[in-house]
Amino acid sequence: MSTNITATAAQAKSSKYYLEWALLILSSVLLGIWAAKNTIALRNILLVIGTLVSLYYLISEFRQGRLSRHLTLAKVLPVLLVFLAFIWVITHFFFFSVDPIQQWKELKSTWLRAILACILGIGTGLALNKYPNRLTILWLGIFAAFLVLFYQYIPRAIEQHKLLVPDYDHYLFHLKINTVLMGTILLAGVDGALFDHLRSIHYQLRSTNLWIAIAWLIATAMALWSFVYIVDARNGIGLSSILYFFWFTCAIILLIKSQLSQPSLKHWFGFLLVLISLMLFIFFALQQAKLNRGWSTLIEDAKIAVQIDKYQHWQNPAQMGYPLNSRGQTVTINNYERIAWATAGSRAILENPQGVGVLAYPFAKHPNAPQRMLEDPLKPGVATHSGWVELGLAFGLPILGLLLSSLAITFINAVNDSYPAKMTVLGLVVLVFFVYTTGELAISHGLEILFYLLGLLPALLWVSPHEVGGDDVLETKIHK
Repeated sequence: MSTNITATAAQAKSSKYYLEWALLILSSVLLGIWAAKNTIALRNILLVIGTLVSLYYLISEFRQGRLSRHLTLAKVLPVLLVFLAFIWVITHFFFFSVDPIQQWKELKSTWLRAILACILGIGTGLALNKYPNRLTILWLGIFAAFLVLFYQYIPRAIEQHKLLVPDYDHYLFHLKINTVLMGTILLAGVDGALFDHLRSIHYQLRSTNLWIAIAWLIATAMALWSFVYIVDARNGIGLSSILYFFWFTCAIILLIKSQLSQPSLKHWFGFLLVLISLMLFIFFALQQAKLNRGWSTLIEDAKIAVQIDKYQHWQNPAQMGYPLNSRGQTVTINNYERIAWATAGSRAILENPQGVGVLAYPFAKHPNAPQRMLEDPLKPGVATHSGWVELGLAFGLPILGLLLSSLAITFINAVNDSYPAKMTVLGLVVLVFFVYTTGELAISHGLEILFYLLGLLPALLWVSPHEVGGDDVLETKIHK
């Protein structure tokens, strides 16, 4: 009898092990191709397979009691809020729709994939939450995508004898925002994975997994290089500055706390790595400042752009041109239009708090759409260049309240305890908030990735604090 029980337990453990790795590999591959061109069919296949595996894994964990013992209302609430957002989207279709045909098309495509992505994210988070040393593997798919990007970039740079070679039609990612999205996720992911690895080994230099450190360094350099020389994306450098300022603040706080409680040189190792990251970022930021003059006028442009009633050039620059800033210079177009449209969109959300129900150019369907849109209703609308603003225009204050509350609660949960994936969760929450604030990502794969992360991050905390697994060759055994 005891032999049969032992065999059954071993079989269950083996099945769990393979399910966890299946979810990890599926997610890694999907992340690698999610924003790449001409991958919609493969993305759909991976989403469906990943969702089925995730559901099976979640049900198995719940039945065996491993899941329920870690769950509290605070931990489950972020996911409940996300699913309430899905319910609001469906409710909106029946009661508030202004374009039911287009909204139904989006429900059957983008929103369906977003639901599948969220379920896959939850399963992957649960599969990873005890294993900080596996986190790096999750980001290898994006890492591989950037290797392909550099494979496309390097021959063109050599041929043209220059470092700055933007060519969106040629490269793997369409438009610079997709490079920024995936590059910043890679940065936050590999940074968080390294810091969580160091926490798991108690900052013991001799126990550091060299491959994790190498992957972190190469991925960081590749992402920052691509922002500066491949797509010339100030958005990428700006978001990186926020991320590294956050890491640097965390490093200082952790160093002070450790030195006050138990002074040791080993705690300086983590701080040194963050400092290296910061210096690497500053180098690339200075390089881009030389290439792109938009940084030098950003503040002055913003002062003009937020005054959308006084300076209405944003509505029709072809006729009105662009205003002058306080220096007497014409505003930098990119700065001015992004900020002006985001300001106008934010105000429009308050004027129509239930939203219009359509993700594709929702501002064009707003009751008080700008004159530029009303003059030619057949012409595509203009995006506000902010994912959160676009979501607010589409589904109003309810969806913004639900999703931002989910992020905030996840952040608070991560701060309150020492979870194995704590730094990964904190960094990605910060990144998600800001990247969807400054990027036009509330449609297609951008929305799907958002809901994947909204499922992944809370599930990474569905584990007891300090609990670290150790059943594969990549794990460092903490408890001897």
